[in-house]
Amino acid sequence: MKEYKPSIWLFTILFIVLCAVSARAQTPLRPVIPPRHAEVKEDSPPVHSADQTEESEDSTSEDSANTTEAIEDSSSKDSAKQTEESKDSIPKDFADKTIVNEDSISDNPKEKPEFFFAPLVEIIGYSREGPSFGAGFALGAGNGVVIGARFLYANDTESIHTMEIAVFMRAYLRRTEVNTGPFIQIIAGASIFNYEHVAAPPAKAGALSAGIAAGWRFPLSKRIYIEPSIRAGYPYITGGGVAFAFRL
Repeated sequence: MKEYKPSIWLFTILFIVLCAVSARAQTPLRPVIPPRHAEVKEDSPPVHSADQTEESEDSTSEDSANTTEAIEDSSSKDSAKQTEESKDSIPKDFADKTIVNEDSISDNPKEKPEFFFAPLVEIIGYSREGPSFGAGFALGAGNGVVIGARFLYANDTESIHTMEIAVFMRAYLRRTEVNTGPFIQIIAGASIFNYEHVAAPPAKAGALSAGIAAGWRFPLSKRIYIEPSIRAGYPYITGGGVAFAFRL
């Protein structure tokens, strides 16, 4: 049997293969570096996404705040404009009347009647020989319509003395001012005469007294008034005088 002997070429090929394998094993392997964008996507989320979210939220809140302020400003301007228009629409005459009424109410409230005391002087025709000169006082209470009483003592230049006691009702003609201005007055009472220089009841002669008066009350201050007046009636025929009223 013929023996098989490897040839020199076979050993040469094996030697070359072994050398190549050993050289390949000794060569260091290069690490595989993934792409940069892949690293960012896999390892960490993008940093700028939170900032963008906050900025968008801030801008949204600022826009909403600005919108709210604009709406409030426009509504306040509209309401102010409407108020001014409503004030302008009120007639001037009505406003003036309202102010006058408020002043008259504050000075003379209708809920509280006025009480006054008024010293007075008069020249009156109780004597056939000449005028009689007298003095007295009046008391009254009311608003617009006043009810009161008065007393007068008068004498002429000779011998007739007269004492007059009467009640009166007065009506002021002005409606804007309750207790000032022109007035008319009805007077009724008794007149007592005495020819002995003493005028006290019982007198020797007397008569019922009645008449009507007209006058004007002028305010000097909030509590002081002056009241000139004239009157006509029986038995004195005519008379006139002035009173100084004090509000109590």
